[in-house]
Amino acid sequence: MNQSMPRLGSHSVLLLRREGGIAHFPGLAAPRRIHCDQCSEEQRQWLQGLLEQARQYPDIDGGADRRRLCIEIAENDSPTATASPAWTLSLDESRAPEALLRLWRHGMLND
Repeated sequence: MNQSMPRLGSHSVLLLRREGGIAHFPGLAAPRRIHCDQCSEEQRQWLQGLLEQARQYPDIDGGADRRRLCIEIAENDSPTATASPAWTLSLDESRAPEALLRLWRHGMLND
């Protein structure tokens, strides 16, 4: 599902997680959930720009040993927000913007 990316609003929830690699270790997936109602407008704009930047990286086919960064946007006021994200993007971790990887690793919204 890679449809038109919604604008991040106060009801948006951004989920970042890692998938793939040679061996699956659930702890390495380290899903990061960001509730936009806890972010300032400037932070939401920064996140929006980062997601727009990530969309520009063409996806490449890879083997089972490649790690992928999976991004989902859901609306937390929707009863199905956990079951059906409004938007998803999956990209090779080696091609992901560094700021997005830092966000996944450390959960920091700005540098």
